[in-house]
This record gives sequence, structure tokens and C-alpha cells, in this order.
Amino acid sequence: MNYKDKSKYKIEYTGEKFSKDLSIYKVIVIGRYGVGKTTTIKKLMSKEADGEYFPTLSVDIKNIQAKVNDEIIQINIWDCCGNDKFALGTPNLFKNVSIAIIIFAINDKKSFEELEKWYNMLKEYSKDSMIFLIGNKNDLEKEREVAIEVAEKFKNDNVDIKIFFETSALYDNNMDKLLENIVISIYEKDQKEKNDVDNALKKTKTLVKEDFAKQGEKKKKGCC
Repeated sequence: MNYKDKSKYKIEYTGEKFSKDLSIYKVIVIGRYGVGKTTTIKKLMSKEADGEYFPTLSVDIKNIQAKVNDEIIQINIWDCCGNDKFALGTPNLFKNVSIAIIIFAINDKKSFEELEKWYNMLKEYSKDSMIFLIGNKNDLEKEREVAIEVAEKFKNDNVDIKIFFETSALYDNNMDKLLENIVISIYEKDQKEKNDVDNALKKTKTLVKEDFAKQGEKKKKGCC
């Protein structure tokens, strides 16, 4: 997303009950255990993080509802276990994903080395998802094991990754930026889908009119 254009979007987080009449978009958060997936989601949801680590044993689902330019956007955020065997054994995890957020920790080289595994899973099981790459725990700069230039190269080498930046879920660094990226990307996807439906309906109506016109011409010729 081009943040120079952020002024085009008016965002309000409503926290209201989901409507069955509106689409619900799925966002999954994946990565090695201990990189801060649960803390990231907790911060996005409530702006509170206590620094304690509780490993997610399977999947935890949170809801976010936002109003963007008077359009209601409904999002399920799936907090996924960092176990690749669990992920591979759970095909529904990758089904109908709009955005996949892969998180590594800048002080954990192993978590960065596993990015390719997670990326390949997405390309195999969720080909149409938008991919975000997040380097978490940048408050631990003195413990850094992954240079930002190395992570940027990984992003540039894998063109399906839409964005990359670093965060600190614990200290709320770039959490607003991450949430805005999620919400605006979903909003743009929602608008595109609605436009595609409208265009398809217009095309159908045009074809029907043309067909009626052709039938009318045939009848005129038949009468002469």
C-alpha cells in the first residue's frame, strides 16, 4: 500500500456484532513459535500486551469490524500454532485466506530461516492470498540476528509478498500501521469484488439487450 494515499481512507473501528449479510474476510497469522503472533494479535485487538508468552496450541480466532469510507469490513484473524506439522494437517487453515501475515523475530535467526517453508505452504495451499512479512521484536535491537536488509531482500525476491516492515508488538511499534494495512487491503479487495460483480451484471444486461435486438431483427425479416 502507498501510504501517501492513506488520507483517502476514513477508518473507524466499531467493535459491533458481525452481520450475516456481509462478507467476512479471513486473515491468518503464521510463523515459528515464540515470534510474537499472539501478542501481535492481542495488541491489534485491545492495544494491551503484558509481555507474557502463552503458546497457541491450535487456532484462536478473533474478530475485527471496521468502517472504511462508510463501508463495513468484517475480519476474522486466525492465530495459528507455530507447528508446521499441525498446519499441514489442517487444510482449513489455508482455505479462503484473504491476507496471510508471516511473522519472524529479528532476534531469532531460526524463525527467519523458516520463512521459506511458510511462504511455500501459502503458495501451495492459498495461492490467492495477499502476503505480509513482519519482523517482530525490533525493541530487542541489541539481540538482532536478522539484518533488515536481509529481510528486505527476501521480500524483494518473493514478489507475492506485498509489504514488509518491522514491529514491536510489546511496545506498540508500528501496530497501527499493521492494522491499517490489513483493514485498507481488505477494503480494497471488497471494493474490487463488488465492482467485478457490478461489471458482470452490466455485461449480462448488455448481452440480453443485444439478444432481444437480434431476435427482433429476425422477426422483421421473417415477416417481409
